[in-house]
Amino acid sequence: MDKQETSDIKVSIKEFAEFVGLKESILRYYDEIGLFKPAIRGENNYRYYILPQIQTIKLIETLRALDIPLKKIEEIINHRTPESMLELFSEYEVKLNEELRALQENFALIHTLRTQIQIGQPLDLGEFSVKFYDAARVSLGPLTDFKPGESYHRVFSNYYRIARRLRVNLSYPIGGYYDTFEEFINSPTRPKRFFSLDPNGFDIKSPGNYLNGYSKGEYGVVGDLPQRLLDYVKENKLKARGPVYHTYPLSEVSIQNPEDYVSCVSIRLG
Repeated sequence: MDKQETSDIKVSIKEFAEFVGLKESILRYYDEIGLFKPAIRGENNYRYYILPQIQTIKLIETLRALDIPLKKIEEIINHRTPESMLELFSEYEVKLNEELRALQENFALIHTLRTQIQIGQPLDLGEFSVKFYDAARVSLGPLTDFKPGESYHRVFSNYYRIARRLRVNLSYPIGGYYDTFEEFINSPTRPKRFFSLDPNGFDIKSPGNYLNGYSKGEYGVVGDLPQRLLDYVKENKLKARGPVYHTYPLSEVSIQNPEDYVSCVSIRLG
């Protein structure tokens, strides 16, 4: 590129700063320390840049965002070769990929917990609602092994031990699963399986219309909800076949007193 071509595409420090979203003082500082120099020095020592330099300054800012010290960045930029940059980029691709996975997992957990809290805030715990839910991934556990007279809590706790061995993500809320509405009515505190709301689970909660009812109380307490649901289904001539999902949208994540937990029973209609 000759001098005429260069002068045709040069821009002032002010305009270049606007292009790259940096303060002029930062560009001056980078020039002073030898990290990033203007392409042209004009009269009165004015700094001029050419637009292809945008790629270089953006790379520098990216490296800064990766917490690489300026001195190290200066060394990288001033001695760059295809081989050295390939090695650098390969190293940080691995690191960034790990960070992205962690961010995605954190986002999925926060999103799930936020959604559950919204589900657990009905206007009236005595009201019922029918809502359409899209298909969602869950992680179903093995068949439960309730014995005569055995408490909900023993089997519930045992699920955690099993799930840990199966490498189920236990950061997500746990609920009870029943194949049919009749199964829930007959044994409301003895789910056929427990399940995790892990959005990366291997099982699918079928899409469709679900009848939702709510109750207050700690894990394993449903009060009179089964009877109220049964009465509502009969009165409205609904086909409540199942499966049934019993979750606790308001639990230890958002409620301090276990007696104030809110659970939601969702029965697939059809």
